[in-house]
Amino acid sequence: MEENKNQANAAEEFEKAMTEETPEERKKKVEELQERLKEQIEQRKAKSKEANEAMAEGKGRLALETPIMAGDEEITELVYDFTDLTGMEYTDAMDSDPNAQQIYRITYRQGLALFAKAAAKQTDKVDMRDIIERMGMTDAVEAVQLATLFFSASTRAGRLRISKK
Repeated sequence: MEENKNQANAAEEFEKAMTEETPEERKKKVEELQERLKEQIEQRKAKSKEANEAMAEGKGRLALETPIMAGDEEITELVYDFTDLTGMEYTDAMDSDPNAQQIYRITYRQGLALFAKAAAKQTDKVDMRDIIERMGMTDAVEAVQLATLFFSASTRAGRLRISKK
């Protein structure tokens, strides 16, 4: 959200520079804007790299766009670790959607349940029910995506550990 605002502000400044300033002032402004844009791109690349590493490991932190209230405390970030889930916690999450039909694809409800279980084990003062019922839509989309990616990667990795010997 904040990055979009920064980009909109930069675009407005560019527009203003093109209409109200001398060519020298415009050139300087354009160079400054280009430098800021390069910095933003580098920051995005670093965040993207960190996010990809967290997804690959199955654990990390999800900064919430919409905080969750747990008692009288506002939770702004959830720590999660899918690798810390037990087999029973996994099956409970998978059984959370009675309409699930496919065994090789998890539903959104199952993905949210998996994430909520993984986050509740790692984040103090919040439980699975708090996460499922209070998480905002945009945060839930990210949580489901994290669970789905981990589930798919785990399935592929698990097949490599199976042998008939």
